[in-house]
Amino acid sequence: MSARRLSVVLLAVVAMAIPAMAAERQVVADFDMPPPSNLGGGYGAFSPNPEEMTYVTVETMDDTVRNGTNGASMKLEYNVDQAGSYNGFWMKLGPQEAGNNFDASAFTKLSFWVKGDSSVGIPSKVKIELKGDPGTRIGRSYVSGITDNWTRMEVPLSSVSAQRVDLTKLNEFVIVFENNVVAPGKKGVIWIDDIAFEP
Repeated sequence: MSARRLSVVLLAVVAMAIPAMAAERQVVADFDMPPPSNLGGGYGAFSPNPEEMTYVTVETMDDTVRNGTNGASMKLEYNVDQAGSYNGFWMKLGPQEAGNNFDASAFTKLSFWVKGDSSVGIPSKVKIELKGDPGTRIGRSYVSGITDNWTRMEVPLSSVSAQRVDLTKLNEFVIVFENNVVAPGKKGVIWIDDIAFEP
């Protein structure tokens, strides 16, 4: 085999290997350990007026309710019963010393598992945000279909990049409960688990 032909073959092998390397699933958070997340980022609940202490989200790691047989999940108890209220849960996508950034350009979707409790209240929809660096654009989408059973949700990253968010510098994952979209579950609880970027 000539040197030129050998080099072409090697380039073809490398080209085939690159997608294979990029296709590995990246866990963001499985909540099997206390913070930080699997990517090294912090997380917690947020409310626009936390001192008010009623229309807020409260987060708790729960090792009695989980997706799978081991570990724990994140329990989010929320109250957006007041008109115009909202609150939720945030998670940085990398350690602070790395700017909290994660390069998701090799992935096609963000997935996570979620369940609710109909005896307490389940939101009809929740907003998912993927944020870039502070001051840049935010990718927003809504997920619905939360039930008493664990359900896998997906957010296509193409819909995020279509909102002109830079996938190479994702900074934060956010779940938002909004008064005007969660009805009839304006008070309730969900559990989330196994957040991941998928090929």
